[in-house]
Amino acid sequence: MMKLLCFGGQVNPVTKKMVLLASMYLCQAIPLGYVFGCLPVILREGRMSLEGIGGLFALHLPWAFKFVYASWVDRTYFPALGRRRSWIFPMQWIGAALLLVASQTPPETEFGAMYAVLMALNIVMATNDIAVDGYATDLLEPHERGWGNTIQAGARYVGMILGGGLMLFLHSSLGWDVLCITLSAIVFLLSLPVFLHREVASAFKEDVRREQGNEGVLAFLRQREILWLLPVLIAPTAFIFCGFQMRTPLLVDLGLDAKAIGGLLMHYAYPAGLAGTVLSGWLLHRVGRSMFMRLFCLIALVLAVYTVFCARGNSIALWEAAVVLSLDNILLGGIQVWGFTLMMDASAGQNSGTRFAVLSSFYLLIPLALAPILGRLGDIHGLASLYTVLSCLMVLGFVVAESVLRLSQDGLQRNIVKAHLQPAFEEVGNDK
Repeated sequence: MMKLLCFGGQVNPVTKKMVLLASMYLCQAIPLGYVFGCLPVILREGRMSLEGIGGLFALHLPWAFKFVYASWVDRTYFPALGRRRSWIFPMQWIGAALLLVASQTPPETEFGAMYAVLMALNIVMATNDIAVDGYATDLLEPHERGWGNTIQAGARYVGMILGGGLMLFLHSSLGWDVLCITLSAIVFLLSLPVFLHREVASAFKEDVRREQGNEGVLAFLRQREILWLLPVLIAPTAFIFCGFQMRTPLLVDLGLDAKAIGGLLMHYAYPAGLAGTVLSGWLLHRVGRSMFMRLFCLIALVLAVYTVFCARGNSIALWEAAVVLSLDNILLGGIQVWGFTLMMDASAGQNSGTRFAVLSSFYLLIPLALAPILGRLGDIHGLASLYTVLSCLMVLGFVVAESVLRLSQDGLQRNIVKAHLQPAFEEVGNDK
């Protein structure tokens, strides 16, 4: 085992890498779980339109466009702190400070100020994520990446359990201000492992087939193999993400309040998502990446069709809501493990932070652009029509991704795929 991670000069096993990665991703996931898990429900209870709630997806803008400056983050640092630590724990501390500011801007009375603070928080956390993803790619050897991304997605679910489910459950009794202060303290505490950590240089040997030096965004995107990877990442997932965004507002329309939804998320949906994420890491190794994609596309389509059935009713039983939310989160966890693993395979190397940022940004761009449009469709025609359209679009997305995989398998651009993305596509032929 390579000596990649050291605390106090002692060599640690691979589990120590996972603990460090979990602390870094939890530091992002807990406050963002509160923002993206609680706000749609809180605002829908306040009678905000679906179009407005869809506009909350704009808070993902910093994540979608972090590739613009990712190469600068990759190459700018203080040698005394380390390439990654120069960004990670300072951004975490700024995020903790912003949460203190957010405690004074409740959404019910200070929506504009709250939105501005949360946008700043997302910019800070997205910048932090460039360094975190780069360091994760540096630390993990190829055979560890599937499990490393299982830890990443799983940590996000633990964050959603605490930041989304638990905080939503407590919101009505404790209030926005107390919860934001609590989140600030949690972020600061979770930053301490990185602050106390002694960074080591990446042991990854830069692939001789790749260009050496500081690689920018455009240089990365000009690689034809990356242009082939993007539709595989985006087409089967974009509309699934949009459907995920609108499901808790649907439950509000069907008669559930914030406390009930928070309880379902905390007790059923997020734990199911965490368990599904761990299972996905195992399943991905067993069935391969392309078969895994087919499975999650099928599950997403079934869930969308069932959501149409639920939306046509005037109410929903708690057990039905628990099933819908649980399947939704299991699906999302699996997609994250799959997508992050493909991204990491294509990102490993000297400029891993830039490469991962580019791929993860484009991963968000299409659902980011579509969320307000689809929200408007839901306002005009209802959520049943919205999920009918999403079902059709999910089928189209799967066909696009499957076509790209088959073209690469049948020989078109085979030399490109084998030269650069063999780890990402090596199992395509085994799925047939």
